[in-house]
Amino acid sequence: MIDPKINIRSKSALSAQVNNNAGIALADSAVQTRAYELYEIGGKIDGRAEQDWYQAETEMRGCQQA
Repeated sequence: MIDPKINIRSKSALSAQVNNNAGIALADSAVQTRAYELYEIGGKIDGRAEQDWYQAETEMRGCQQA
């Protein structure tokens, strides 16, 4: 049931938030995939998860700006 007290602005704001959250989840998934690739390329050495994740995020940001 739709709450009649919700105005159009709040509905579109909610829609924008949902779309933003979906984009974040998709971006996290891409970063996770790339971080794992870096882990494999690096010889599957434990203890580098944060470095691999940071590098993957940095690469993704570079792709978004292009």
